[in-house]
Amino acid sequence: MFPPLCFVNITSGVVPDESKKIMKDNLSNEEYNLISENKTDIEIKFKIVEVLQNFTISGIFM
Repeated sequence: MFPPLCFVNITSGVVPDESKKIMKDNLSNEEYNLISENKTDIEIKFKIVEVLQNFTISGIFM
């Protein structure tokens, strides 16, 4: 009834070659490279820490 929303085979976690071809045909090169690369450069930040650091730098809590 509904089309599959993911291109990944859930049981193995591998993207079938047919799905890769469909994605490559429908996406620009930049978009395809963005989702197909295995980059893990994730930086976790907390806004409250940034705000408190700015207060201490500006001299409010000194």
